[in-house]
Amino acid sequence: MSAGPRAPGATMQAAVLHGRRDLRIERVPVPRPGPGEVLIEVTSVGVCGTDAAEWGNGPKLMPVEARHPVTGHHGPLIMGHEFAGRVVGIGAGVGEHWQGALVASCGAAPCGECAECTAGRSNVCRRYWAVGLHRDGALADYVTAPAASCVEVESLGIGEHEAALVQPMSIAVHAARRSGASAGDRVVVQGVGGVGAFLIHVLVALGAEVIAVDLDRARLDVAQQLGASRTIVGGSDTTAAELEQAWGDVIPVFFEVSGTARGLSLAVDVVPMGTTVVVVGIAKEPYPVDMARITVRELSLIGTNAMVRETDLTDAARLVAERAGRWDLVAPLPVPFSAVVRDALAVIADGRPPAIKTLVLPPSAV
Repeated sequence: MSAGPRAPGATMQAAVLHGRRDLRIERVPVPRPGPGEVLIEVTSVGVCGTDAAEWGNGPKLMPVEARHPVTGHHGPLIMGHEFAGRVVGIGAGVGEHWQGALVASCGAAPCGECAECTAGRSNVCRRYWAVGLHRDGALADYVTAPAASCVEVESLGIGEHEAALVQPMSIAVHAARRSGASAGDRVVVQGVGGVGAFLIHVLVALGAEVIAVDLDRARLDVAQQLGASRTIVGGSDTTAAELEQAWGDVIPVFFEVSGTARGLSLAVDVVPMGTTVVVVGIAKEPYPVDMARITVRELSLIGTNAMVRETDLTDAARLVAERAGRWDLVAPLPVPFSAVVRDALAVIADGRPPAIKTLVLPPSAV
């Protein structure tokens, strides 16, 4: 851009979702930070299954076709809700110390005032919205976000690309908290994908013994490098028996991250009485669950959604920092902005993700 981001009439490139499989690269005005917000020059953006589903089979969550009740957004929307970048502008009420900071953002914007927010459950706030999901996001040169949804990461040794991993790590931190797992527990993580890999790192750091299950042997190798003590190939005739042998007489915590009917059925069928099953993966369609088995075996079936930004985000940044410079086994070099559909959204939507976590560079990157 020839003019600075805050110059009158400044514009930028952005990836704008207009409808199903209709993402357009357009030139749009640079946003201005509102009260409590920062203007971020984007350095990297994560693309996840939610983004791919919205592009490939939606839009359902993103308010392209119907107005969002909180943000008021209605119409084409700039995608990108996992992002990092450098603060180049601040809105009213934001401290000057944010200027120039390299930040990771979860983009979450709960109201902060309702009973759920004040009780530490801001992720289930009735007025919750998120940047890149319910308002324009970060697949662009610049994005605005609440300062409260950002964490400074340069002082932790996190680089400008891997900083975008803090948001998915915060999802894993919250799932681990929801489970009640603690040091010494034996846990199963079924599905070593974009959340499952981070969940393994979180649980190992917690001191849990992790058993990883996946259909892909390469992903099981990654699980092992992240600290899983045992790996099991899923989908075979021996998977259930291997799982039962692995936890022995211990009641495990079972994280179902694959988001498949087969995955949840396996979890409910094989776990011993008293197990907590945490459903992390989002199912693409409804499927039946044997509720009688859950009742008579006293299983706890727990859902987990997003993150509590006030607690999970800072812990996630610390956990990403523990492997700073060594996340290439999960997230290789970011793909160019111009290839966001071909090398990110389309391959993820078609079930052929090029990596466990796909990062995308901003338009201005060379």
